[in-house]
Amino acid sequence: MKSKNIHRKVSGIVLLAAVFALFLTSCDKLNAPYYTVKSGGDTTKITRKVLLEDYTGQKCPNCPTAAVTASALQDAYNGRLIVMAVHAGFFADSSSSGDFTANYKTPAGNDWNDYFEFASYPNGLVDRKPFKGAVIVGADQWAEAVDSVIILPPEASIKITNVYDDPTRHLAITVDTRFLALLAGTYNLTVCILEDSIISPQKNSDPNVGTTPIIHDYVFMHMMRGSLNGTWGDELTSDIEDTTVTVTKDYEITLNTKWVPKNCSVLAFVQNAGTKEIIQAEKKKILP
Repeated sequence: MKSKNIHRKVSGIVLLAAVFALFLTSCDKLNAPYYTVKSGGDTTKITRKVLLEDYTGQKCPNCPTAAVTASALQDAYNGRLIVMAVHAGFFADSSSSGDFTANYKTPAGNDWNDYFEFASYPNGLVDRKPFKGAVIVGADQWAEAVDSVIILPPEASIKITNVYDDPTRHLAITVDTRFLALLAGTYNLTVCILEDSIISPQKNSDPNVGTTPIIHDYVFMHMMRGSLNGTWGDELTSDIEDTTVTVTKDYEITLNTKWVPKNCSVLAFVQNAGTKEIIQAEKKKILP
């Protein structure tokens, strides 16, 4: 329990530092560009949501510190930053015995790890956009990279509707995507399942975060459990010339018995199929 309390304390410290830094570097996020949609007399303001992918592994000793940074940033941006922890690479390899027998790798996560050519961890992607000449962004630059993207106007809106049946563990998902700008190129939709509050051992090198060299009761958050529609998702449309059309995609899955439904969310993001850059993301819990 002591390690968890330390984790929370450090998270609070990092959060305060992150918030202060964000206020200093940019006030634009507080009055971020938005797109107004009117439907049935109701007005909805849509802002851009950014996806931060934290590439990590249970055997990565520096990854818990990066996870604290990611969580603090997610809190600081108040719902406009979504974090996905992708377990991939050699630090995510499981062992046949001992503390690290769990396998948190996924086919899509492995493919992304290889495609973007991750060679060290922790590292991440911010909307899969280049930052200072590189797509892979170190944890020490995540705040700055997010700040450079989150102030951009939204180019799409995403609405997720989840219908879950507990006895059968069947989940039906509807994702409605509407483009808000005229765009060239082909755009794909990827839909994933994320899970919070997974307790499992994690290597750790930072005594400020928890016990070293292993936190045995580490709490993994926003862990990517899998993609429902492959590595690069489904094509939505190409060369957007109409901003009044909504594209609807339906998905279904029977949740793995190891997953806890109340801790799971659906993540959907739209990306340019050619550049892989993400233009919008949305996340919604499976259960209210």
